[in-house]
Amino acid sequence: MTEDLYRIGAVAKRTGISPECLRAWERRYGLEPAERAGKTRFYDGAQIERLTVIKALLDQGHPISQVIHLPGEALSRRLSPGRASTLATSATPKVALVGAALVRAHRDAEHARRDRARFDVVAEWAGVADLYRDAVPSQLDCVVVYLPSLDAEQIEKVRYFLQGPHIVVAFKYATAADLAACRDGGYPMLRWPADWDRLEALVVAGGVREIDDTARRFSDEELLHVSQAASRAACDCPRHLAVLIGELNDYASHAARCRGDDRHDVIGREVEVARAHLERALEDQIEEHGLLVTAN
Repeated sequence: MTEDLYRIGAVAKRTGISPECLRAWERRYGLEPAERAGKTRFYDGAQIERLTVIKALLDQGHPISQVIHLPGEALSRRLSPGRASTLATSATPKVALVGAALVRAHRDAEHARRDRARFDVVAEWAGVADLYRDAVPSQLDCVVVYLPSLDAEQIEKVRYFLQGPHIVVAFKYATAADLAACRDGGYPMLRWPADWDRLEALVVAGGVREIDDTARRFSDEELLHVSQAASRAACDCPRHLAVLIGELNDYASHAARCRGDDRHDVIGREVEVARAHLERALEDQIEEHGLLVTAN
């Protein structure tokens, strides 16, 4: 192998396309790496350049299925200079919200900090059906769509209906297939409910990244505190969940040292996803039993 070949993790850092997405494109569209060594994939410089352009097109709203097989010149022709950074450079991006959960969250945030909004909400709809029945304001920069259950087909229909604004997706539940399809389509996503600041950051960034909802929510000190405080609760579930999360954290530390090939990258990601699910369950238990989250 020559020196200009890169592992999938390095490609992800250079292009902004996750390893999971690259593997999915290989399965669905035949995007083969330049070389393989066992199960480890290697990509060359030309592929990285092509993937960088494809990522820019996805950020502009093009579906992956329409650009993945285009030759280099056709890809470049479709690329509109400056579109991906429009929101980041605009002083007051115009944003629309679709979904009652988003509308409520925006109004709560608006009352709390009216003078610090990072974009202007110019339209609100309680649901997707209301969006289809109404007139959409012109010159929208972004539309944030909330779906209780992520539906990739529904998001594609919204994109074709809007024909222009960037779409950010908020969701509560999702199947692995819909998550993969939306990531393949380049849609920025955020699991809901979430802090309004996180949503603002995703919108203002122009959709060029996805907020990571698998980062740790509890420190080791907080987990210890919850497990001890749980002795005062009527149920042992908070303590058991805190212990399980602690064990996953220990294994995640070990798995991180083994990363470097495709298999261990997948293991590490799945551990993070499992921890995120357990931490959300622990948050529910903390609220139900009145336990303090912050360690004393």
